[in-house]
Amino acid sequence: MRSGGRESVLSSAVLGSLATAQVVVRAGFDRSEVHRARAAGPLRLLTPRAAGRAAWVVTSSLGGGLVHGDNVACEIAIHPGATCVITTQSSTKAYRGTTSQQLRVRALGDATALIVPDPIVPYRDATFTQLTSIELDASASLALVDVVTAGRVAHGERWSATRFDSTLSISLDGTRRLVDRFVLDPEDGSLARRLGRFEAIGTVVICGPRVDLIATAQLAALAEIPVRRDDPVIIAGSPFATGAMFRIAGDRVHAVVETTRELLREVCRAVGEDPWSRKF
Repeated sequence: MRSGGRESVLSSAVLGSLATAQVVVRAGFDRSEVHRARAAGPLRLLTPRAAGRAAWVVTSSLGGGLVHGDNVACEIAIHPGATCVITTQSSTKAYRGTTSQQLRVRALGDATALIVPDPIVPYRDATFTQLTSIELDASASLALVDVVTAGRVAHGERWSATRFDSTLSISLDGTRRLVDRFVLDPEDGSLARRLGRFEAIGTVVICGPRVDLIATAQLAALAEIPVRRDDPVIIAGSPFATGAMFRIAGDRVHAVVETTRELLREVCRAVGEDPWSRKF
């Protein structure tokens, strides 16, 4: 397992050649609306209207996951005053073979982005690369979740992917403030042995003027909780620009997912939207 700032193997030149789905979200009279949505390749877009005032963009694929050779990309622009929930129809299954996905989100003015996909499930012999690029204006806010699981544990597949490579890049007001690269590669040693009892690893980022006080409060609360090596869920947090970043590891996928949602509970209240209201 490696975490660092090196550029992802999913280069900008390769990404530029992908068929890219595009979405534009604007503020409406009493709610945010998807102004334009265009799918591309195997990536499909759903834009349901939820009970809250945010626009929803839900991604899905024709094969129920990413099959060998799938390289999907999506670019979403959220205009000033708008709030957008970006999620997936279900977990992202990376089947055997080589696949990649890219998400680029631009939050303009005082826009708010809630990026809350379901977990990624890498299958045995899968090589999966992900690049998530977020560009926030100075007044924009962000809540982001990213969870990767050990795979199909019930089928005897535990951290058995060929390679998992995920890069998160966040820019604030034109300046890149975070590059977090998370690599799982058996060439560095057995993943199952090194990750031990953990079945999922999650990342949560909360930043921006709309939610910065919540992020600060979450860090303060976390500092008061003692950490034991045998805890079923272990959380580490650090300040990040106008917010905070958290890493979660747990011995059950459900526990990690629930922890990410708990970290975002107050954010959801502040934004006035429940990103999981349409989830079973």
